[in-house]
Amino acid sequence: MLTSEDRLIELIRSSGLEVDAVQGNDPGPSVTTAWRAMAGFGVEPRASFPLKGDLRGVHRAWLEHARRAGVVGEDGTFLVTAVVTGSSDVGWVRVRLTGTADVSRLVDDQGRIEFIARSASGHHVCGVTAEEYDYWIAGMDL
Repeated sequence: MLTSEDRLIELIRSSGLEVDAVQGNDPGPSVTTAWRAMAGFGVEPRASFPLKGDLRGVHRAWLEHARRAGVVGEDGTFLVTAVVTGSSDVGWVRVRLTGTADVSRLVDDQGRIEFIARSASGHHVCGVTAEEYDYWIAGMDL
């Protein structure tokens, strides 16, 4: 039987990201704290894509914003979580970009792109959330 950690790592690998290690929630901020911040009332998208539209640009747009926000390290590493049952308890997974990475493949069990990437320092996040009619690429300092 697959654990929550197994399912999360399987999803991350299916997106083409290379998994380095499971870091957990310490040091913080935790996955739960990051999701709460991303769901905040004042969050505005940096870019958006229709839920049912062409999603080929999601990875490129997210990567541009994540690099600008200091989420992705110069070596292509960052921390990530995605929507999988129990993923909040698993915490952050340290990953590395590859030539085949495409974050638009980080989809939940409803077929929607939902993930948050965090800088190694923990101070910056940038993710994709499914809103009513659009995917939002949003980022902030924590």
